[in-house]
Amino acid sequence: MSSAAARSSLGTNVHFTEKLEDGSIFVSRVPKTLPEITVADLPPPVREYKPAQRKELTDELRHALVKLRSEDPGHWTVSKLAKKFDVPAQVVLMLAPCPKWRRVEIQQQADAEWEKLGYKKRLIKINRLRRRMLW
Repeated sequence: MSSAAARSSLGTNVHFTEKLEDGSIFVSRVPKTLPEITVADLPPPVREYKPAQRKELTDELRHALVKLRSEDPGHWTVSKLAKKFDVPAQVVLMLAPCPKWRRVEIQQQADAEWEKLGYKKRLIKINRLRRRMLW
């Protein structure tokens, strides 16, 4: 069947037809190639794009960041260090991860909070975690 015959028999806008290896005919109602889109075709931007201006961390600043984090990780959290040194939080996490003793301390605090919860609140939290795992 030619593309003209396919067009007339279907009564729709057929852009191209192609004969496949098994003898069937593939009919496409969308163009094979997408039209070229230029910047002029796009709507105007809502606001002007300005890439984030981050300063480069020198070795002294890196050592200061690691020192502050290791001295008092309870006070110098990731977000506070990120704001102080004007870097993303991921950079702080890579350069100065939380010390093991602090992670243990945080886990103990979470366990103490869990022990304070009543039966119903625990059940609600467990069910919420189960539902989240099904996502």
